[in-house]
Amino acid sequence: MSFKLLNEQLMRLDELSKRVGLALKLALEELVCKPNGGGGCTELFVKNPGKLRDLLLEYYEGSVESVKFLIKEMYIVPLFVLAEEKSYGRDDSLVELFIKDPEAFKREVGRLLEKIN
Repeated sequence: MSFKLLNEQLMRLDELSKRVGLALKLALEELVCKPNGGGGCTELFVKNPGKLRDLLLEYYEGSVESVKFLIKEMYIVPLFVLAEEKSYGRDDSLVELFIKDPEAFKREVGRLLEKIN
């Protein structure tokens, strides 16, 4: 996947993820991701999901359910929308991968990103 295409996909995912709440997104960007992760939350979601998972678990004091909800609503659901795919419960499976196997999650997200026009 070309760098330019990936950046365009990241921008579209970032924009759609704002539907969860701009204030929450900005707070996470400024308080969690940028200072501690070396990049924005959307970039970490795609390129280093293990780091994002760890940062969010720390921020939400170990609440796995809070992190699952946030990742699903802010990124996974919009990703399926952008990829023009029905999730058919795959969103929940992807959330579990995010928590348990970030590298497998990264591969699945990459497949979905490739479907974004």
